[in-house]
Amino acid sequence: MSKIVSIIVPVFNVEKHIRKSINSILNQTVYCEDIEVIMVDDCSTDNSGVIIDEYASKYENFRAIHLDENSGAAGKPRNVGLNIASSDFVMFLDSDDCFVENAIEILLNKIRQDDELDIVLGGYVNVYDKKQEIILPFKGNEDKYFVNTLNEFDLAKINPAISSKIFRKDFLIKNNIKFPEGVPGQDLVFFLNSFFNSNKVLSLSNFIVYKRFLRSEGSDKSMSFNLNYNYIVGLIKAYTLTLNVFKENNVNINLAKLILIHHLRFLTNQLLKSQLTKEELSKLCDSNEFYDFINNDFFNVATEFRLIFDNMKNDNFDNISLIDYIKYNIEKEIKYQYENISLLFDNIKMDNKKLLSLLHVKDADNIYLKNKNKELYLKLKEVHNSKLWKLKNSLSKMS
Repeated sequence: MSKIVSIIVPVFNVEKHIRKSINSILNQTVYCEDIEVIMVDDCSTDNSGVIIDEYASKYENFRAIHLDENSGAAGKPRNVGLNIASSDFVMFLDSDDCFVENAIEILLNKIRQDDELDIVLGGYVNVYDKKQEIILPFKGNEDKYFVNTLNEFDLAKINPAISSKIFRKDFLIKNNIKFPEGVPGQDLVFFLNSFFNSNKVLSLSNFIVYKRFLRSEGSDKSMSFNLNYNYIVGLIKAYTLTLNVFKENNVNINLAKLILIHHLRFLTNQLLKSQLTKEELSKLCDSNEFYDFINNDFFNVATEFRLIFDNMKNDNFDNISLIDYIKYNIEKEIKYQYENISLLFDNIKMDNKKLLSLLHVKDADNIYLKNKNKELYLKLKEVHNSKLWKLKNSLSKMS
């Protein structure tokens, strides 16, 4: 009997955490027998592989896959899981995180109710020792739908965290959407590629999908806290791939800028928190990966970003204030563009009103002019009702 959803779990050296993670799937409010669980071990050196074999032997709908060699990141295990997933819908869960008990039921019900939906997403909770931080895509009590994804500026507010989302599998296959392999940050590339190719996306309000456990101490660190040289280089590779996604999908340039500046802020924070030596930082700026990134064609248009790279090449890695300034100006540019569109239509509308009041013409001609004026009014109303205009108004409140 086919399953209704496939859960893909990449596994690497998580023997202390994986039981809690897998048990969160077993304890869902949907029948466990209706779920396909694919656990892919990336050559763990602890007992993680033994543990997933234990679950696979106990439950018929659990599969344990063991890769022949370590791939270095979650991308390849996730792709292996995608290739063999048999359900119409797929979700992902990192092997040290946990779904809330109704995560699968809520996301699955939403995406099955609308055949046009390719992705449904919610929020999550970061858990740091005894502290918790709730991450929601948007504030408010209303769900948000996205249909014009190449121009949707609210996308810049969505965290790419892959475990907070459900995907229609046929949509992923049709668009050949896969995870980049061997680099951290591959969830960003996968999500953006999915979003830009989707017909329709739903963001749920105030719904938490999973808990993300972040470990910052000792040898059992989460990847995002293991800030070594290879991790930073891997992030830069992922950002280069992100620029390629922008280009391939012809994404609105200001939207692309907003997304990238957000992640460059994250990169800067990671660099400041890292323990990289001056020699390693200099090596980073001289690396092929950094060169390929900063010389991407994208920066022939987004020239303001070069200020950040020049600082880095001059051994100044604390660019938070500069990044915030660039972000502010990108938002102002968006606001300016749509203010001018509105002003243009308002002026035309006003000129036509004056013309109608001054001209003494036959009734037939008067009707024609009134109809033209009505058309312009409808165009203006369309601008005011657009999501981009709403973004302009939200930016005005920020100013």
